[in-house]
Amino acid sequence: MPATTPDFPYLTAVNAYGFYCIPRPFRKREVSKLLLKGEINEPRTLQLIQQFVGNGDIVSGGAFVGDFLPVMSRALKRGAHLHSFEPNPMGFAATEMTIALNDLQNVKLSPVAVGREKAVLPLQIANASGKVMGGTSKIVKQASEGQTIDVEITRIDDLVPDSRKVSVLQLDIEGHEWPAIEGAQQTISNSHPLIVLETLTGQDPSDVEKKLQEMFPDAQYVLMGMMERNAFYKPLKRKD
Repeated sequence: MPATTPDFPYLTAVNAYGFYCIPRPFRKREVSKLLLKGEINEPRTLQLIQQFVGNGDIVSGGAFVGDFLPVMSRALKRGAHLHSFEPNPMGFAATEMTIALNDLQNVKLSPVAVGREKAVLPLQIANASGKVMGGTSKIVKQASEGQTIDVEITRIDDLVPDSRKVSVLQLDIEGHEWPAIEGAQQTISNSHPLIVLETLTGQDPSDVEKKLQEMFPDAQYVLMGMMERNAFYKPLKRKD
């Protein structure tokens, strides 16, 4: 268990993959509702990711309450790591509890957001009407947009040591995915991982494909398709 239990009221959910800490302020969020009904968030995405893990690490975030972590953790081979992050303090504490509830020993969780460079930026955690955003918390340009807190931004390249081979990079960070990719250039160049990115309304996954091909020409990334609001970019040239 974590050093201390969360200092907020929470519920415990269970599904086929494990146990989850659901803060009561998050209980009406879409993912929380699924978990509390014993269902799995994005089950086909998780199944596909497991096929690409191999002997490498996984980078996955934002964690929200850690709903992806039990299945990803157990898909890893001995000695591999799951690197995750969650800048929302309540989400981070819930994820810590989820990790403890499932005794996940290979997860490295950081209380940060990720981007192209180290910085401190405002994270919107509630909208203008005061509704808690939970997993839809996002980096904003101005602290005046709803309720915000300052959070540390770091690069994925600084979270993942150069010596680690990464097989899968999965990001669901509310439109901040490309800055995160720009901060993961060494990690991606070293490993050529499968890249899984949430795609929001109005975004064109083919634009990201072009950017990935320009930034990582040796990997030859191709957009393989969309599933459960995620775009899957597969390198035609993987690294062993």
